[in-house]
Amino acid sequence: MMKFNSVSLLITFLFVVNSFAQTKNEKESRIQLTEFPEKAKATLSKIPEKAKRIRHYRETDGDKLSFESKFKYRGNWFSVEFNNKGSIEDIEILVKEKELSTTIKSHIKSYLDGNSDSYEIIKIQEQYNYSETVLETQFLSSILEQRDELSSNYEVIVALKSAKIWVIKEMTFNSNGKFLNARVLQQDSYEYIMY
Repeated sequence: MMKFNSVSLLITFLFVVNSFAQTKNEKESRIQLTEFPEKAKATLSKIPEKAKRIRHYRETDGDKLSFESKFKYRGNWFSVEFNNKGSIEDIEILVKEKELSTTIKSHIKSYLDGNSDSYEIIKIQEQYNYSETVLETQFLSSILEQRDELSSNYEVIVALKSAKIWVIKEMTFNSNGKFLNARVLQQDSYEYIMY
């Protein structure tokens, strides 16, 4: 709990500056499933009955509109994101740092050590991007039931300090822990991260 409080305090006083990274300023509002596109509703009908705390959201970053459903299943928090037409984009699962393999953890930490003076990992998610090689309902089922057999990216929300300036970034690493890309998160869009 102490770590969470220190991160919350840090976030409150962050000054976000980074002219070389894409900025992400998402706004999320809770909505009813009836407000989702029909295609997304059809996919979500395959969520198992044992899923709990199902919530639905509309999300915008100023340019892009998307829809997201969050729920808990088999002890894990899932997030299923759809584009504005109802096609699935990705599925993310909240994980703890200790759940990462030693190799992946080592690669991520090595990258963060080499690209900041100091850092604190706030949140980690496994990220499964949808490919049209399978039906969307099959994709959802495979992530819910067999994700240990599948390869994922890792989306890491991290507070980084460089040259005495703190920024919060959403960083993506591949299944081996190799850095792929990063976006700066605006302070006022941070609340949606805290699940």
